[in-house]
Amino acid sequence: MSSFLFDTCFLIDLEREIRTGSGRAHDFLRKEPFACPCLSWTVVGEFAEGFGDIKHPACAAMLEKFEILPLDEATAHQYAATSSVLRKKKQLIGVNEHWIAAAALAHSMPLVTRNSSHFAKIPGLKVIAY
Repeated sequence: MSSFLFDTCFLIDLEREIRTGSGRAHDFLRKEPFACPCLSWTVVGEFAEGFGDIKHPACAAMLEKFEILPLDEATAHQYAATSSVLRKKKQLIGVNEHWIAAAALAHSMPLVTRNSSHFAKIPGLKVIAY
C-alpha cells in the first residue's frame, strides 16, 4: 500500500468539496483508493486554525480520516539538513512548509499539494500536484 502525505491546501479543498461537491481533491483520492493518507502535525495545526479548535466537530471528523505522523527525530533531522542547504542557496521557504516537507522526507512519502512551487526547492522531495 502506498502512503501519501497531504498538505493543508488539500485538506481545505477536501473539506470545501464535501460541502459543494466533487473536485480535484476527491478526484485524487478516487485515483488512489488503496493509499494510506497521512498528515504531519504542522498540517493538523494549520487546518485546525481555521476552526479555532482541533476538537471542533467538522475538524475532528476530517482529521480522523488520516494517519497523523509523529513529530520525531527523523523529521527534525530532515528539517535541519534541508534548511542548511536552502539557506546556502538563499532559497528558504516558509517555516510551516519546510516542516511539512521534512515530515514527507523523513517518512519517505510523496507530498500531495496544489502548491508545488512552494515545495519544488526541497532536494529529494517527491511532489505530486493534484
